[in-house]
This record gives sequence, structure tokens and C-alpha cells, in this order.
Amino acid sequence: MKKSVVIRTAASAALCLSLTAGTVMPKQAFAWDWLSAGLALFQVGAEYAYLNKQVSYLDNKGRDEYMGQIKDKYGINTDPTANAMLGRIMTRLSDAVALTDDSIVKKPYNYFVNNDKSFNAFCTLGHNMSVNIGAFTKLNYNEDELAFVIAHEMGHGQKNHPAAGVKRALPLSILAALYASQNQNTASDIGAALVTTIGTAKWVTKPMETQADKLAFDYAVSAGYNVGAGAALWQHILEQNGSKSSGFAELFNDHPTSVSRRNNYNKKITEWSRNQVKVNEETGMITVAGKPFYTPAKTTNMSPQEQAFLIAGNLAAVFHDGRQRDAVWTNSSNILLVGEQPIMSLDGVAEAGTLESNLKDILSSSSTVSEKAAENKKKNSKDSVATTETKMTMRQKLEAYTSQQQ
Repeated sequence: MKKSVVIRTAASAALCLSLTAGTVMPKQAFAWDWLSAGLALFQVGAEYAYLNKQVSYLDNKGRDEYMGQIKDKYGINTDPTANAMLGRIMTRLSDAVALTDDSIVKKPYNYFVNNDKSFNAFCTLGHNMSVNIGAFTKLNYNEDELAFVIAHEMGHGQKNHPAAGVKRALPLSILAALYASQNQNTASDIGAALVTTIGTAKWVTKPMETQADKLAFDYAVSAGYNVGAGAALWQHILEQNGSKSSGFAELFNDHPTSVSRRNNYNKKITEWSRNQVKVNEETGMITVAGKPFYTPAKTTNMSPQEQAFLIAGNLAAVFHDGRQRDAVWTNSSNILLVGEQPIMSLDGVAEAGTLESNLKDILSSSSTVSEKAAENKKKNSKDSVATTETKMTMRQKLEAYTSQQQ
């Protein structure tokens, strides 16, 4: 439609509106202000309709084209350890997601390790994902913790947060310029504009972050990763950044804090353990079934708290699966286990034998308590049935007596 036609149509519509409402036409200048506003709104609406079309293209058919732009911008890192780890994580998490959301089968993720040395990962339009090599190095290639980072990004992807964020936050000046061009490469232009802002966390809101955190736990745990790795991850981030607003923490300075995220994931450990395993967030003391178990010592790579969350995650799995009666033992690699569930390495642990004995006593005691509780529950259930039967018998006798009297 030509601009002159648009203006005439809008003017006619304004005139009809004024006549229908029975109003007096204002002065020429005032009328033109309304017309200008109407035309501006009309154009913005057309621009957003155009944006929706182009975003939909990049999110679906054009996603591979968009991925090429991302790779050109960030560069492909060939670190074999990082790439092998990312491949394992994506395979396991994708299988876990597919259990509850089969859309991932129709649109599997594109992913790669990029050259950025900062601590970050991102998921953008089209299920296109990348993890900075800095995330691997700064987490010391800890696969459980990295799985939570990547599961968080997949949470954004599964809930279409990238597309919603683009439509919400793309600057009007960029949108207007792209719309004005009206050329066949607009989708590519939009992709180029978005590439410059990927990974800045400007597209996501606090509710989106909270939802992605929850999904990250569900996906990572379903994929078999350590239940405590979410808390350990955010503990690590806290320690890396301290009181400074830099690196990974800066990306989320208008979202849930690192402390709140760590604490929320710590609560998940306790919930998963059926309320049997807890970690003191300040000291790193692990309690099991209400009894002190272990406070890790600081190592070269980990604080007591970060270690504690990971150990507690393994212990939580024991209680979650009801395996408290499994044998507590130490294998030839000096790994403390409960049945087949690894708990922790005993390398460098003072009085490792005492620690093993302590865990045996705690689990044995908790099993006895659990069994007694189960017996009491069963007994109470039987008593309840017996009481009901007694009441039924008395009622039947009363009914019989009443019938005889009649």
C-alpha cells in the first residue's frame, strides 16, 4: 500500500470517528497531531508484525543460518575435553527433556563451545546454544555443575524465552530501521543485530530465570547428574565473584541473586533426601538423619561448602532411593560408597576409616528409626481397621436388637 493511500485511509477513518461520536472537528493543527499519532501507531504495529514473522523464521527454518552467524561472531573452540563433555551433557539432558516435552525431538539443539573466556553460556532463537570455554575452565571441567548451567539454558529454550525476550526488548530504533529496509535479507539483518546482544541476559526477566532454574533441576537430576550440583555451582559463582559485580554474576544483577539461587538449590537437596540430609551454608557441615557427618576441608580447587553440596547430593540419592541399608564400603580407588552409590573420595581425608564407620552407624540408626516408623504406621493402620470393624459390629448388634424389639 502506498504511503499516500495509507494517509488518506487514516484521515477518512479519523473523520468517520469524529462524525460518529458527534464531536466538533478540532483545529487543523490538533487534528494533524491525532492523525500523526494514529499513523505512528499503525506503523509500529506493522513493524512488530514484521518482526514476529522474521523471528519465527530465525526460530525455525532459518535457525541453521542464524547459528552460522553466531559461530562467526564467537568463534568455534576445539578443546577436545570441553567438546566431548558438552556432547555427553547435551545427549543426557536432551533425553531427559524428551521424557516430558517431545518438542525437543522435532527441534533438537544446535550447540558448540565458543572461544569466549568469560564464565557464561547462552541459548538463543532456534534452540541454538553455545557454552563459553571460560565456563569449562572456571568450573574446573566439573561435569555435574556444567550440566546445571546448560540445563538452565535449555529451560529457557523449552519455554521459548529467547523469542519472547527479543520481541519484548529489541530497541524500537533497530526495529524501525529493519522494517524500513523491507528487503529479502531482513531476517539475516535481525540475526546480526541479535548476535551482538547474545549472552548479556538483557532479554530475560526474573520470572523467566526462576522458571529456568526450576527446570534445570528437573532436567539435570532426571539425566542422572548430582542433586547437589546446582547449589555447588552457585556457591562457586559466589566465591569467584565475591562482592564484585563482574563476570557471570553481572549477567544476572537484575535477577535472583547468587545467594538465593544457592539456598534454593540447597533446599532441593534436603527435599530430595526426604528431609534427611542438610548442609550448613556458612560452614559446609553435612548432617545426616539429624547427626553430624562431615565438614570438608578446603582443597586447591574447592571450598568446604562447594564440596559439601556435592557430597550431600550423593547422600540425598541414597535416601531418595531408600538404600540406607546398603553396605557402606570403600573401593580400591579410595571412593566411599553406599551400595553402588559413590559418596565421596577419601583421598586426603583425615581418619577416613572413622568417617566410614560414622556413616555406617548413622545409616543403620536411620534405618532402624525408619523401620519402627513404618511398623507404627502399619500398626496404626491395623488398629484403625480393627476399630472400624468393632464399630461396625456394635452397630450391627444395635440394629439387630432394635429389630427384635420391634
